[in-house]
Amino acid sequence: MTTPLADLYLSDVRTRMRGVKALGDGALAQLRPGEWHTALSDGGNSAAILVHHLAGNMHSRWGGLRGGYAPGVEGETPGRDRDAEFEEGDRTPDELRAVWEGGWTVFLDALDHLQPADLTGTLTIRGEPHTVLEAIQRQVAHYSGHVYQIVLLVKTLRGADWQTLSIPRGGSAAYNARLEAEHR
Repeated sequence: MTTPLADLYLSDVRTRMRGVKALGDGALAQLRPGEWHTALSDGGNSAAILVHHLAGNMHSRWGGLRGGYAPGVEGETPGRDRDAEFEEGDRTPDELRAVWEGGWTVFLDALDHLQPADLTGTLTIRGEPHTVLEAIQRQVAHYSGHVYQIVLLVKTLRGADWQTLSIPRGGSAAYNARLEAEHR
């Protein structure tokens, strides 16, 4: 029996987005307390700003879908102040971790409740209709982009002390050999 494409897609996007979150978790764990509010350039985003923005977007886009899809759901909540998400605040690392976790909980919970038939439903974002599939793909690109910004920011701040979150340089052959051994 074959698995319908929509089932495969939802399974894959759930796994991949948990991987994106894990990448962000690994980078944020390497920040020192005083570095959360450090940008690499004037006008650049700090990790704190990126975390605040991602969480704000996740709550706005996906909060209405946490229990599953319902027609007429708006993907931009009226109370969201997107511009405020880009203002440097004074939240502590623990507060920022809670903001990060809260946003991801909303997004991943919404993904977990979507059914294959929901992917063709309509979700409106700022008055623009999207299929749920389009909205997911939009956010996969958006969230991945910001998480990679966090990785670059933290890697730059850590310098030689950076702990890689993927295959270390010079480690590809050993990694491939381990994968091959696991799949025998």
